[in-house]
Amino acid sequence: MMTPAEVSAVRPERRRRLEALIRVTDLIVYVAVLAGGVYALFFTPTTVAAELAGWKWLVPIWAGLLLLGGLLGFIGRLTRYWVIELPATTAAVFGTLIYAVILSSSALQSITSTVAATLVVVAMLGMLRRYIELQIFATEPGESPFRDRLTAMIRRRTGNVAPRHE
Repeated sequence: MMTPAEVSAVRPERRRRLEALIRVTDLIVYVAVLAGGVYALFFTPTTVAAELAGWKWLVPIWAGLLLLGGLLGFIGRLTRYWVIELPATTAAVFGTLIYAVILSSSALQSITSTVAATLVVVAMLGMLRRYIELQIFATEPGESPFRDRLTAMIRRRTGNVAPRHE
């Protein structure tokens, strides 16, 4: 007789495919965030510049958060050194949040602005999901001193399949 956990378990080969799909999706979101940073820094839309009026100094900060978050997050996810992703996702979430706030005032003026604002929110939700997932990785039971946790995080890499202890 099989236990309920065994009945509902995902086959290992399907699990690997699904986890690879999640990883590729994360990489795509990081590239989108990075592209948003490049776009914000070098091709700031006139509507955004007009919206910022006396706050144009915010553009390099906002673009920097997107660039830093996208690049470090991509590198961390690609190499599976997820400790790099912790600050990256934080920067990316704040960068996309600033982008969403700036775009929100003009979001309903045209379909293009609405689509852009929607894509920014989707990217922010992807980063937020990854941030929450990384918090689970960062809190291993039994490693309470900060130095031990930090050492373990730096050594640990994510695999294609998360081990399950049921």
